[in-house]
Amino acid sequence: MKTLLFLTAILIIGCKAHKPEFEANYELIDASEDDTIGCATPCNLKNKATIPKHVDSYIKRFLKTAKNEAELYNIPVSIKLAQGILESNAGKSELSRKHNNHFGIKYRGTGKYAVYKDDTPRDRFQVYRSAWFSYRDHSKLLCMERYSHLRKLSRTDYKSWAYGLKKAGYATAPHYAKSLIKVIETYKLYQYDK
Repeated sequence: MKTLLFLTAILIIGCKAHKPEFEANYELIDASEDDTIGCATPCNLKNKATIPKHVDSYIKRFLKTAKNEAELYNIPVSIKLAQGILESNAGKSELSRKHNNHFGIKYRGTGKYAVYKDDTPRDRFQVYRSAWFSYRDHSKLLCMERYSHLRKLSRTDYKSWAYGLKKAGYATAPHYAKSLIKVIETYKLYQYDK
């Protein structure tokens, strides 16, 4: 009984602690209408076996791209998809819809940028011509020196990849690795890492 209460408390705290990267810019559907809508993370699934429609659509839309990037850059498909789902709210965030940025990638000095509130009130985020360019830039980003330790990991070891991304500072959210793992396991994204 204590274990059940502990796990319930962690789930509730984790769900309340998760804030979309671009919260001020989200136009979320009221979860009281359908508790599987409005959060791309597994926070509001309440042990349902079904995947929310927008998450399922996102996976189907980007699975081939994620597989191609995995082959070219040795990045787990599960990590690629989970980061896309988490960072873009499964393609529903304003940053992904208007600017094709599916990974919360900050502006690095070339091309166009969009300003959103994230770590500071006026953070600059890279703007892409299409979602494909976002996926490719994410792959190139993970090949930078900052993430070099990840290249030593197996493509099937999504947990080590998740913790490695957090350790390298990919995101500032304190439970980023656990959130990625939860997305991967809830939506069974690990099945694509073979």
